[in-house]
Amino acid sequence: MKEVYEWLTKPPKYTIFRVNKLKQFNCEELKKIFITQSKKLNINEIPNIYFLKPDCLIIEQWSSDIQFENAEKEIIVDVSCAAAVLRGAHVFAPGVMGLPANLQLGERVDIYADMDGQCKRGLKVKYNGKKMYVGTGYLKMLRCDLFDKGVQPSGIAVETLLPGSRLPVINETFFNKGEVLLQNLPSIVCGWVVNAQPKEYILDMCAAPGNKTTHLAEMSDNQAIIIAIDKTAQKVDRIRENCEKHDVTCVHVYAFDSTKCYYENSEGIQNGPPYPSNCFDKILLDAPCSGLGQRPQLVNKMTPKMLQSYKFVQRKLIITAAELLKVGGVLIYSTCTVTEDENEGMVAWTLDKIPCLNLIPAEPLLGGPGLPNCGLDDSQRLMVQRFSPIDDPLRPVKHIYKDTIGFFIAKFIKVK
Repeated sequence: MKEVYEWLTKPPKYTIFRVNKLKQFNCEELKKIFITQSKKLNINEIPNIYFLKPDCLIIEQWSSDIQFENAEKEIIVDVSCAAAVLRGAHVFAPGVMGLPANLQLGERVDIYADMDGQCKRGLKVKYNGKKMYVGTGYLKMLRCDLFDKGVQPSGIAVETLLPGSRLPVINETFFNKGEVLLQNLPSIVCGWVVNAQPKEYILDMCAAPGNKTTHLAEMSDNQAIIIAIDKTAQKVDRIRENCEKHDVTCVHVYAFDSTKCYYENSEGIQNGPPYPSNCFDKILLDAPCSGLGQRPQLVNKMTPKMLQSYKFVQRKLIITAAELLKVGGVLIYSTCTVTEDENEGMVAWTLDKIPCLNLIPAEPLLGGPGLPNCGLDDSQRLMVQRFSPIDDPLRPVKHIYKDTIGFFIAKFIKVK
């Protein structure tokens, strides 16, 4: 799977926004941001912008003609920060590992990732370990603000001018109105597969931070009855914040363990979890997973033992979902990983162990088919969708659905 590994180490070539249909979004505001940036980049054009669907906005890279001389100074960031920069983020203070002592505010610096994790926080001299260029930008915080106050710093340390990926940079303040949301394309597709409708009872089992939850609410014109569950109060607070920002009022949020949210003698939906059997028209199970579909993955510290642990939780969640689903209701299972065990293997296990669930096409089928020789026959492979760079003759895929994160979606219907 060398092709997949190399693909995972690189960022996608598109930035994707989900547009909130409950609010008015003016694309001209976004264009103004890019016009301002184009002047800083000394070019006379902005990135190509278009709608894939009314709730999905695509932004392409800057022109390949942009060139900068190397900055005289460099800043070292951790790999998580570096990956964010390659996706179009500024450098936030907690991600900074080292920078020279003699830098001035507003000075341009080149941004490098510490690939070995060996850079000591607060380094003053040039780092000579393994590093990778990820972008260039303007310094907004000095060493004393980052390292000398004995507290965790916050705020933008470097205003990214141009990532190494040439993706556009958009400040987080642009999203504060809840009109748009940065969201990976397959995650948006997952919402399209659920296709939330008014008055449907929908359960989002592992809902934090609430990106898919708010999408379902918006798709239903804020008229579905959506139960969003996650394990901790902190995660539940994130869901509530997202709902408030997006003007979503049809979501009821609970801190609860979704593996335990079925109980035979429960009284009903209105009382919160746990719930009795045959409660929900639709269930979204965006399962806890190894997350190995995220791009770019500059470093992977996942151990075989950790990888093996996820499928057991995923099985518990599917068993619970099967109990809670109404006969004729649908379960949408998704992950943001590329492993067979958590994707095709989980579908094969479900079909074998839970006879009340039948596999149906996860339409709209925009990703590629499932992998061969993973427990599914060709007809079943065509019902699921896997987002990856692999070309499969069973179902050709448009380039935009191949140059995104690794993701998997399957859909089941309860038959008895």
